[in-house]
Amino acid sequence: MTKQKYLYITFFVTSEAIATEQAFKKNDIEGKLVPVPRVLSTGCGIAWRGIPEERQKIETVLSNNGIEWDKIEEL
Repeated sequence: MTKQKYLYITFFVTSEAIATEQAFKKNDIEGKLVPVPRVLSTGCGIAWRGIPEERQKIETVLSNNGIEWDKIEEL
Protein backbone atom coordinates (compact mmCIF):
# COMPACT_ATOMS: atom_id res chain seq x y z
CA MET A 1 0.00 0.00 0.00
CA THR A 2 1.45 3.35 -1.06
CA LYS A 3 1.18 6.32 1.26
CA GLN A 4 -0.41 9.32 -0.45
CA LYS A 5 1.85 12.33 -0.89
CA TYR A 6 0.68 15.86 -0.20
CA LEU A 7 2.00 19.28 -1.04
CA TYR A 8 2.55 21.45 2.04
CA ILE A 9 2.96 25.22 2.04
CA THR A 10 4.32 26.80 5.21
CA PHE A 11 4.08 30.45 6.19
CA PHE A 12 5.85 33.01 8.34
CA VAL A 13 2.57 34.49 9.61
CA THR A 14 -0.99 33.21 10.08
CA SER A 15 -2.55 35.97 7.96
CA GLU A 16 -0.76 34.66 4.86
CA ALA A 17 -2.08 31.15 5.54
CA ILE A 18 -5.64 32.49 5.73
CA ALA A 19 -5.14 34.58 2.57
CA THR A 20 -3.89 31.44 0.81
CA GLU A 21 -6.96 29.45 1.77
CA GLN A 22 -9.25 32.22 0.47
CA ALA A 23 -7.32 32.60 -2.81
CA PHE A 24 -7.32 28.86 -3.42
CA LYS A 25 -11.07 28.58 -2.80
CA LYS A 26 -11.68 31.32 -5.39
CA ASN A 27 -9.51 29.40 -7.87
CA ASP A 28 -11.02 25.95 -7.19
CA ILE A 29 -7.84 24.49 -5.69
CA GLU A 30 -8.69 21.75 -3.21
CA GLY A 31 -6.87 21.60 0.09
CA LYS A 32 -7.04 22.78 3.68
CA LEU A 33 -5.15 24.43 6.51
CA VAL A 34 -3.45 21.94 8.83
CA PRO A 35 -0.84 22.00 11.61
CA VAL A 36 2.69 22.08 10.19
CA PRO A 37 4.18 18.56 10.03
CA ARG A 38 7.07 18.18 12.49
CA VAL A 39 9.61 17.63 9.70
CA LEU A 40 8.78 21.10 8.35
CA SER A 41 8.83 23.06 11.62
CA THR A 42 8.43 26.71 10.75
CA GLY A 43 7.07 30.16 11.63
CA CYS A 44 3.37 30.33 12.41
CA GLY A 45 2.59 26.63 12.92
CA ILE A 46 -0.07 26.51 10.19
CA ALA A 47 0.41 24.94 6.77
CA TRP A 48 -1.83 24.51 3.75
CA ARG A 49 -2.08 20.97 2.40
CA GLY A 50 -3.11 20.03 -1.13
CA ILE A 51 -2.27 17.65 -3.95
CA PRO A 52 1.15 17.79 -5.65
CA GLU A 53 -0.36 17.62 -9.15
CA GLU A 54 -1.63 21.20 -8.77
CA ARG A 55 1.75 22.67 -7.79
CA GLN A 56 2.11 24.88 -10.87
CA LYS A 57 -1.39 26.31 -10.48
CA ILE A 58 -0.77 26.77 -6.74
CA GLU A 59 2.45 28.72 -7.30
CA THR A 60 0.74 30.91 -9.93
CA VAL A 61 -2.14 31.78 -7.58
CA LEU A 62 0.28 32.57 -4.72
CA SER A 63 2.28 34.86 -7.00
CA ASN A 64 -0.75 36.56 -8.55
CA ASN A 65 -2.16 37.31 -5.09
CA GLY A 66 1.11 38.57 -3.58
CA ILE A 67 1.05 35.90 -0.87
CA GLU A 68 4.32 35.34 0.99
CA TRP A 69 5.15 31.79 1.98
CA ASP A 70 8.09 30.05 3.60
CA LYS A 71 8.40 26.62 1.96
CA ILE A 72 6.58 24.38 -0.49
CA GLU A 73 7.37 20.73 0.18
CA GLU A 74 5.99 17.41 -0.98
CA LEU A 75 5.66 14.77 1.76
